[in-house]
Amino acid sequence: MKRGKLKKVLSSLLVTAVAFSAFTSPVSAKTFTKDEKKVEVSKEKQLERKVVGYFPEWAYKSEAQGYFDVGDLQWDYLTHIQYSFAMVDPDTNKIAFGDKHAAIEEDFKDMNITHKGKPLELDKNLPYKGHFNLLQTMKKQYPDVDLLISVGGWAGSRGFYTMLDTDEGIETFANSCVDFIRQYGFDGVDIDFEYPSSTSQSGNPDDFDVSEPRRKTINERYNLMMKTLREKLDKASSEDNKPYLLTAAVTASSWVLGGVSSNEYAKYLDFLSVMSYDFHGGWNEFVENLANIYPDPADKETANMLMPVLCMDWAYRYYRGVLPPEKIIMGIPYYTRGWENVQGGTNGLHGTSKTPASGKYNIWGDDLDGDGNLEPAGANPLWHVLNLLEEDPNLKVHWDDVGKVPYVWQDNEKVFLSFENEQSIDERINYIKEKNLGGALIWVMNGDYGENPNYVKGSTNVNEGKYTFGNTLTKRLKEGLDKIGLCTETDEDLKDIPEIGVEANFSGVYDHPNYTYSLKLTNHTDTKIDGGWTVSFDLPKSAIYKSSWGGTASLKDNGDFTTVTLTGSAWQSIDPGATIEVQGMIGLCFSGVRNLTFNGAKPVGKNISNVPEKEAPVISGVKDVNLNINDKFNPLDGITASDKTDGDLTSKIKVTGTVDTSKAGTYKLTYEVSNSKGVKSTKTCTVTVGTPTQTDTYDPSKIYTAGDKVIYNGKQYLCKWWVQGQAPGTTDAWQAV
Repeated sequence: MKRGKLKKVLSSLLVTAVAFSAFTSPVSAKTFTKDEKKVEVSKEKQLERKVVGYFPEWAYKSEAQGYFDVGDLQWDYLTHIQYSFAMVDPDTNKIAFGDKHAAIEEDFKDMNITHKGKPLELDKNLPYKGHFNLLQTMKKQYPDVDLLISVGGWAGSRGFYTMLDTDEGIETFANSCVDFIRQYGFDGVDIDFEYPSSTSQSGNPDDFDVSEPRRKTINERYNLMMKTLREKLDKASSEDNKPYLLTAAVTASSWVLGGVSSNEYAKYLDFLSVMSYDFHGGWNEFVENLANIYPDPADKETANMLMPVLCMDWAYRYYRGVLPPEKIIMGIPYYTRGWENVQGGTNGLHGTSKTPASGKYNIWGDDLDGDGNLEPAGANPLWHVLNLLEEDPNLKVHWDDVGKVPYVWQDNEKVFLSFENEQSIDERINYIKEKNLGGALIWVMNGDYGENPNYVKGSTNVNEGKYTFGNTLTKRLKEGLDKIGLCTETDEDLKDIPEIGVEANFSGVYDHPNYTYSLKLTNHTDTKIDGGWTVSFDLPKSAIYKSSWGGTASLKDNGDFTTVTLTGSAWQSIDPGATIEVQGMIGLCFSGVRNLTFNGAKPVGKNISNVPEKEAPVISGVKDVNLNINDKFNPLDGITASDKTDGDLTSKIKVTGTVDTSKAGTYKLTYEVSNSKGVKSTKTCTVTVGTPTQTDTYDPSKIYTAGDKVIYNGKQYLCKWWVQGQAPGTTDAWQAV
C-alpha cells in the first residue's frame, strides 16, 4: 500500500506478448582502476538478516496516521530505513522531494517529537531541517542503521517514464541521486518504480498518458538506468570511502511480471525487496487474503491457472532465476484491506463482494478529492483493527492455515479484513529461515502496534484506543531473525566443467499463460555434432515446463528449480558453423533459467542470452507448414516483425522463395527484415505440399500440439500450440485452414 491512490496490483490474467530475457550471472557493474576502488559492504553486513522499514513522510501531520514521526520509528529493531518518497522531476529528470517542507524545512514547532520519552531536537549544525535533519540526529545514536531514499511509489512513479526516454535523462537522474544522498546523508538509493513492465495499464491510471506509449521499451530502459545508477554509486563509493547501497522494491504480481522482458537489473542490486502484498483488494470481488505466504488452491481468482500465483512463495520462485535467496527480501504489510457485504466463503474467506469496506473499517482510505471522503478499501493500520476487536465482540480473528496468515471477520455486518499478528510473523520467520531469505521489508512502520499510553476508555478518537503504533511485530521479527543468524552464502553455479565451442541463445515470447521458447544452438567448432545431443538448464518453479517441439524432454526436481534436459532427435546434427533452433512451451512466467549446458559442457560466449534478439528485429509467426494440393497459401499470413527502435516492421518483410500448391513437393521460404540501423534478421521455414490425408475428428480428451489438424463442425483446423479440452473456434490455439 502506497500513499496517494491505492496501489492496485491487479492480478488480471491477460498480458501482451513480450520478448523474454534469461538469466545472466551477477557481475560487477564497473571495473575499477588500480587507483580507484569500490568500498564493499562487509560480508557480514551482506549476509545479515535485514529488517527494512518504510518511513511515511506524511504521517506526522495526520491523525489517522497517529502523527507518526522519526522519533517513533522502531530504531532498535530495524537494519534499514527507507524514506518514502522522493520522485523524479519530469522537467529536469533529477531526483526531487515528495514534500520538500516535510523533508528539509519543517521546524516541528509546537510538536512534541520524542524518542523513548526523551525530546528529539533538530541539529542546528545541519543546513536543513525537517525529517532529514532528525534522521541524521537519530543516525548518531544508531550508526548501524542504513538510511535510504526511496524514489517512486504508486503515486510518485510518473517522472520515471519520461526520464528514461534518453540516455542523457538517465545520466542526469543518476548523477542527481549521488548528489542528493551526499547532501542529506543517506546511505543509498531504493528504486520503487511501479512498474517497468510492458503489461498494458499495469501502473497508476493517473500516469497512463505517459506510461502506455512507452510500454514496449520501458523495461530495457529501466535496466540501463539501474546499471548507470550502480556505476555512479560505485564511483562515489570509491571517492567518499564508504559503501553506497542500491536496492529496488519490485512487484510480486504475475500479471505485471508477464511483461518484464529482462531482469538484468537484479545483478546491480545489493538486495531486492519483493512487495509481496496487495495480492487482493477491493479493486475486484474476490475476497481473499492480502499477503499469503503460501499458495492457496482455493483462491478463486487463480483457480483456472496452472498454479496459484498470488503469494510470496510464487514470487520467491520467480526471482530465484536471477538472484540467490539471501538477496531476496520478503514484503510484509502492516495494514489491512477488506470488504463489506461479503457473500459466501468460510467466515468470508473465498467469498465474494463488490463493496470495499468503509467507515470505521477504512481509516487509511485515500482522500482523492481532498473533501474528507475516503475511498472505500478496508485500509487500516493494524493497531486500529485491534481497537475495533476490543470494542466489538462479534469481530473475531481467524487463521488461514493454508496461506499461513490471519484475517478478521464480523459475521453480522459481513465484513472481512486481512490482518497480521504474532502468529503470522512467526510463520514468516520460518519461511525466511527455510528459504534462506535475506530478511523482510515492511510497509509501513506506523502500522505496527503496542499499548497506548494515552488510552481513554470509551473514547471514539482513533488515537485514544487501547492500542496505537508500537513495535510488537517488528521486535518479534528482528529477534526471530537474529536467532536464525546470518544467511548462508549460496553458490549454485556449475563449476569445474569443460567448455565447448557451441553458442546457446535462449529467448522467447510470453503470451499469457504460455511462454514459447526458442533455443538456438550454433556450432563454432570444426567438427560435426551428431544428433542425440543434450541441452540441460534449471527452470525456476514459478513456471511449469510443458513440451518440446522436436526431440524429447526429461524433467528432474532440483530444489527451487526443475532441471530440464532436452535430447535432440537422431537426425538433428549440427554442421560446423550451422545453427539449429529448438522450440517448446513453458507455462507461466519466470525471471530466467540457470546453468545451461550442452553435452555436459558449458557453451562458449553468452551462457544464456537473447541479446541478438534485442539488437535485431524480431520476426514472429514463421514455422514449417504442411499443405494439401490446391490449398490456399499466403506466405505472409500470420507473419509479423517488430523492433524496439522502429516498432512495427511487418510491411518491410521480404520473402524469398516460391510455393506451388498445385504440385506436391517441398519448398523453402526465407523471411528477411532490416531495421533503420541496418541490423537484419532472417528466418526460414519449409512448406510441404502433399496429397490430402485423412484428418481426425476433434476429440476433447486428446492432447494436441503444433501442426496437428482436426475436423470440427465440418471445418478443418490447424493446432498452433499445445492445447487440450478447448474446442476449435473457442481459443486462439486453433487456426481455420
